[in-house]
Amino acid sequence: MTETTTQTGRVIANYGAELILADPAGNYLKAAPLKKLGLIVCGDEVSFETVDSRQSVEQPIRVTAVQPRSSTLARTDRRKQAKAIAANVTQLIAVTAPKPPFDPLLIDRYSVASRHIGVELLVVINKTDLLDHDTEAAANSLEKIYSDIGYQVIRCSTEGNTGLQQLTKALESQVSILVGQSGVGKSSLLNRLLPDIDTKTGALSEISGLGKHTTTVTTWYDLPSGGAIIDSAGVRQFALDHLSEIDVQAGFKEISDLSMDCKFNDCKHVHEPECAVLEGLRNNAVARQRYDHFLAMRQKET
Repeated sequence: MTETTTQTGRVIANYGAELILADPAGNYLKAAPLKKLGLIVCGDEVSFETVDSRQSVEQPIRVTAVQPRSSTLARTDRRKQAKAIAANVTQLIAVTAPKPPFDPLLIDRYSVASRHIGVELLVVINKTDLLDHDTEAAANSLEKIYSDIGYQVIRCSTEGNTGLQQLTKALESQVSILVGQSGVGKSSLLNRLLPDIDTKTGALSEISGLGKHTTTVTTWYDLPSGGAIIDSAGVRQFALDHLSEIDVQAGFKEISDLSMDCKFNDCKHVHEPECAVLEGLRNNAVARQRYDHFLAMRQKET
């Protein structure tokens, strides 16, 4: 006699042929998705069936449906197509640091992505204990550029124990994904935000059977203060070549807003007369750095 029970759950991690789910009680389960469902990613809400067979010790679990997503964070893959990274996020946390050197272009890619999927962007300047005279000036410039546009910027240091309370507050009731270059300190931030992360990763290792390899995939963690955080470990590049010129322009919100006042509807904001964006560049309403990144991304030269 075989009985099938259908439940809903959250995808905690995707290991290719197998998924790790959290059921409504928070238990981790290993499951196999139906092939027809396509790519399922961390953060997806799914329906799954548990088959309880008296003839077998195993209790195979299969994912049978994916619920509609409120948002999908994607990047360009090798075929120049959009490839989903995570689903149902409400906030991107772009982490940067003085070491490795600040990467404003990467932050702008994240700002475009956040606008494209309709979620918040928070910029974290991490490892502030490493700032020196030159990098302090660069950090101040970054903070001014993004604050002037309207983005929240938080300075953090796990060594100096600064900014963590402010960051914790910003994460409440959000589904945030940590993104940024390798080496900017995302793991250190996670260790401070999640005191029980070793227990959680240990449970994932045990259920997946992959040991330390569980740290190389995008993974969902519930936060003790409410909300959740997704660690995007393993994403080494973040290109947006799959976006159109219109999408890229919409992603630079200060440029998009000013473009409404350009004389020509098809203005490219390069040398056209009565271009509000170029005027904004002249009067510092648009930062030169952001403008240059806008042109590069629009031409898909990034």
